[in-house]
Amino acid sequence: MLQTSKSSLLACVLGGMVSALCSLACEAAGTIPYGSRAGMDVTIVDKTGINTADAVIQVRHTRENAHQYCDEYLGDPSESCVTRTLREVRISDAIKGNCPAGRFVNLAGEYMQFAGPHLDRDAVPNRPEYRIYRNGAKEFLDGSTASGYAINLEQFRTLCPDVFFKAEHAFSARPKFIGRWYIDDKKVCRDLEDVPEGLLIYKAREFIGLESSCAIKSAKANGPRYEILMSCHGEGMALGASREILEVKGDKLERTTSDGKKAMKFTYTRCPY
Repeated sequence: MLQTSKSSLLACVLGGMVSALCSLACEAAGTIPYGSRAGMDVTIVDKTGINTADAVIQVRHTRENAHQYCDEYLGDPSESCVTRTLREVRISDAIKGNCPAGRFVNLAGEYMQFAGPHLDRDAVPNRPEYRIYRNGAKEFLDGSTASGYAINLEQFRTLCPDVFFKAEHAFSARPKFIGRWYIDDKKVCRDLEDVPEGLLIYKAREFIGLESSCAIKSAKANGPRYEILMSCHGEGMALGASREILEVKGDKLERTTSDGKKAMKFTYTRCPY
């Protein structure tokens, strides 16, 4: 009787340990989105080669995932909704990718390319922080829900966290002068086709002003101050080299230029959109 009790106790302990380990593994595995609506998640069941050229994440659309979608998005946690969702959702059972090359196949079976940070984001309105292309496309995803940007970004981030971390760091470390700046009336910020008087646009490698543009050859940072050297053109003519000192203070840009020996300073405000 005593032996039986000890065996039962051991079985219970081992069973509890296995259950706990399974629970911890499932919790560590987590979920990943396959769509933009609430509850559109699948459960990660295995990861291999993360951050390598042969990265794979195996997933499964579980009953719990379907119940979450029915409850959180449809407001119908019934068994019939769960069964219908399990039947209707059609996705791949894995995400695969070559992390160093930034290539991956998402859960929809589409071939995608993660091309790193979009450094000019603040200079070009309505653009996302990172560049993700569908195979063969010339334009990267625009960041809207309809484009699938957030879903693809999260799938790639989970597959290749090291590559994403480097891109995230590069984005946060980009020059602070990048953006659209106005001097008097913020209405000029709304003109997305031309550059009206009173508006300056600084990109990572280009400056655009009224009837002129410059290629930024170098940008040396010293805290919030930048010394930039540029080669400029205006109205089809070469204007020669230009040197400016830019200092960013919150939403203000102090721009110092020189006309011969005389230095001139102007203060601009970052466009709110």
